Amino acid sequence: MTRSAFFLAPDDTAAPVGKEISDRIKIARTLCIFFMTFVHVQPGIAENVYDRDAGFFDIVYFILTRLMGLSSVSLLSIVSGYFIVSSLLKVGAIPLFVSKFKTLVVPLFAWNLLMLLLLAAYGVMSGNWRDFPELSAGGLANALFAITEWPLVVPLWFLRDLFVCCLFAPILYLGLRRAPVATLLLLVAFTLFGENLHILQRPQLMLFFGLGMWLRIGGFRGDAIDRAAGFLTIGLVVMAAIFLTIRIERILLSEMDETLRLTLDTLLRVTMAAGFWKMTELIRRSALSELFTRLEPYTFFLFCSHAILFNFAGIIFRRVFGNYGSDLFPVTFFVLPCLAVLAAVIGLGVANRSAILAFLFNAGHRLRARPAATRERVAA
Repeated sequence: MTRSAFFLAPDDTAAPVGKEISDRIKIARTLCIFFMTFVHVQPGIAENVYDRDAGFFDIVYFILTRLMGLSSVSLLSIVSGYFIVSSLLKVGAIPLFVSKFKTLVVPLFAWNLLMLLLLAAYGVMSGNWRDFPELSAGGLANALFAITEWPLVVPLWFLRDLFVCCLFAPILYLGLRRAPVATLLLLVAFTLFGENLHILQRPQLMLFFGLGMWLRIGGFRGDAIDRAAGFLTIGLVVMAAIFLTIRIERILLSEMDETLRLTLDTLLRVTMAAGFWKMTELIRRSALSELFTRLEPYTFFLFCSHAILFNFAGIIFRRVFGNYGSDLFPVTFFVLPCLAVLAAVIGLGVANRSAILAFLFNAGHRLRARPAATRERVAA
């Protein structure tokens, strides 16, 4: 076992993850990524959809996109930080970086390259080159790797940022082990003032990543995490009320003071992460548990592919059901995420037949065959 002795003590260990926590994390991945898909259903109009009088669907749209969809990234980041500790302690820094390059940067490049080829084909057929990137070194670097701007497949900035967080994991580990309060305060400062540094597209992500590491380093038990999540869920009610008021009053977040906007947004994401975590326990105890667990192996493929599907399928859907504001647009809004799940199941089933495709498009993970007893129960 290779360890990087310059930052790991010989007795550094991470408590094993219990089955209950593991099951809830699987549910969390499915839950959060499904809600994230709603954010990327394209409205098809140029104006800000939040700068409109709020009817019933406008409120539903705001809740599913701005409150739940965008905030779902926070729990995913916490989960990533939670697991990175054991990986770091097991293999050390350099092997971890290599592994994360394969599972994060390679899919980031592969999916964006696929999108580039599809946009080129669409441009040739339609004459519409509006979404095609600038053909320069900088333009292609951003399009494929999100160096300083959003990539072609916008949600994939998360993979880029998560890889950067992994590069900082050894430093974060040292800081959170020796001076956790000071380290977390530095992460809060980076959240508020680090956007122009271009280290992360969303500086908040490192704060949530660090919180996940802190939970694992501190050896917090599941019941302690649940108590903290329950307390934060009370705050979620307050934050939801604030954001709903902002929407109803048509106050544009983009026109707020930057520090105030980031503070409110971070508080919403922290409390929403707690709300999602509490929801995983309800789902785990319900009849939906098996469905969420069975869909979990497809969530990475769903995350990477859904925006591409929405980009092209949305063209057809909006022609049939109209843009945001049309009476039939809710059909597009609710059907496309369900189609994305179906497409991910089918698409990964195809990619699973090839080790190369699985490496490029699913972080090297291939689907495991279900036990025969499980298949027999399903068939019955």
